Amino acid sequence: MFNVADEVPTMRVGRALALAGIAALAVLVLVAGYVYINRVPPTAEGELTAVWLYQPLPPPATADVPVSAVPRGNSLLLLVPVRVRNLSEKPLSVMDLEGVVTVGDTDYKSYAASTLDFDKVFQFYPDLDAYRQPALLPHSEIPPGGESRGMVVFNYALDEAQWNKANSFRVDVTFDTIPYILHLTWPTFPNHTQIAATVPAPPPTTAAKLLHKRPVTATP
Repeated sequence: MFNVADEVPTMRVGRALALAGIAALAVLVLVAGYVYINRVPPTAEGELTAVWLYQPLPPPATADVPVSAVPRGNSLLLLVPVRVRNLSEKPLSVMDLEGVVTVGDTDYKSYAASTLDFDKVFQFYPDLDAYRQPALLPHSEIPPGGESRGMVVFNYALDEAQWNKANSFRVDVTFDTIPYILHLTWPTFPNHTQIAATVPAPPPTTAAKLLHKRPVTATP
C-alpha cells in the first residue's frame, strides 16, 4: 500500500533540490550574460614568427690574450621577428619589448636592443647578416586596425643547452599611453633555428700593432 508518511517528505526534498538547482543555473546564466555584454575587448594582438639562436664562439687565445681571459659560451643572442596589431579604436605605440626565458623557478629577462645597439650587433657579428630584418621601431604610431612588424634582439647569459631545458619563452610588449601588457609566447618552444657561428679573427699581436704604427719612409 501507499505510505503517505514515507513518500511525501521524499517528494518535498526532491522538489527543493530541483528548485535550488534551477536557481543556481539562472544565476550562472545571468552572470555569464553580464560578463559577455560588459567584456573589455583586447587592445592588441601579435605573434612571434620565428626564433633564431646564436651562440658566439670565443676568440682564439693569442700571446696578448691568454686562454684564461677568453670568454666562454655564456652569451646567447636571440633574433625574434615580432608582429603587433592594434585592435583598439585609438592609435598605439610600442614602448618596450622584454624577452623572458623561464628556467625552472627563475626568469631570465632581457630588454630588446635599442636601435643603435641593434645595428652594432650585426656589425660585430657578420654571421647574422643573412638573418637581418628591419628593426621593430619603438614609439612609432600604430593606427587603429594597423600593425607593426620588425625584428628585435635579446641577449642572455645562457647557452643553448640551458635554453633547451627551459620551460618557456615569451615577449612582453608594453605601450606608451596605456597600462596594457601584451604577452606573446613562442608556441613551439624550445624549437628554434640555430645560426652557425664562426671563430672571430684574432686581434693583432703587439708586434703587428707596433709595425702598423711605424712611419713609412721613402726608399732612395
